[in-house]
Amino acid sequence: MAKWIPGAAVFGLLCLMIIPAPGIWGVLIGATCVLAIIGSLFMLVLDRVATALLAWRARRATRPTQSRRTQVVHAGSGMTRKA
Repeated sequence: MAKWIPGAAVFGLLCLMIIPAPGIWGVLIGATCVLAIIGSLFMLVLDRVATALLAWRARRATRPTQSRRTQVVHAGSGMTRKA
């Protein structure tokens, strides 16, 4: 969605408050402006959630996998070996 759409919608709502449009035209213009603002807010939230998910996935992919090597102790020798 273009960055100027929410600004134009807010400007349209302010114009309707200052110079009210008569009848159905005022309702249509106001509803269109409100829908544009809600749609742009929804897209902003969706963009932030998608960015956070992609960043989380990238961090998880670059995290080194730790090998689970256990050390086994030989009975009585005092030496260890990697199993």
